[in-house]
Amino acid sequence: MRGRDLPRGRTAPALIALSVLALFLSGCPFSSDYPLSDPGSAVPEKALVGQWRMQDPDSGEWHALTILPFDEHQMVAVSVENDRGKVSGFRMFVTAVGPERFLNLQELGDSDPGWFYARFDVDKDHLRLQIVDDTLFEKRSFDSSAELAAFVRAHLSDPRLYAGEDEKPSVATLERAVAQP
Repeated sequence: MRGRDLPRGRTAPALIALSVLALFLSGCPFSSDYPLSDPGSAVPEKALVGQWRMQDPDSGEWHALTILPFDEHQMVAVSVENDRGKVSGFRMFVTAVGPERFLNLQELGDSDPGWFYARFDVDKDHLRLQIVDDTLFEKRSFDSSAELAAFVRAHLSDPRLYAGEDEKPSVATLERAVAQP
């Protein structure tokens, strides 16, 4: 199965509706019918659980993202748009691809849910996310999660995995809103 066709020029956050990322990430995210691995084999990343925030550099407004455990394999992320009160929720789980860790994200309540991906790095107080861009995937088709993960693994060092040809890869850095003990 080929990756989903998405319109160029849309922002990654508009497509995945994580309003907290809308401020910093751009490009056109890759979406597929397949996650990078079987969610049944995933283990929740405890360091992701909690409240995260980032500040809009233009308005100074803070935006929040809450990540909670869902079951023994998955987590859920929830974001509320401050001005409209719209709640966005995502099913998510972690997949290791080589030395990198990726979030598999699927919007809850979407009538045609596809999977989006974000490379992440988390330390005690900061969460860094990079959305996987569609640049490398435009003419590719995948028949399984394993095939998709192998392609990503083969291109981990290619900057086009995270940005278009003439774009600089964007990294969203969120800070922990509530200090961990």
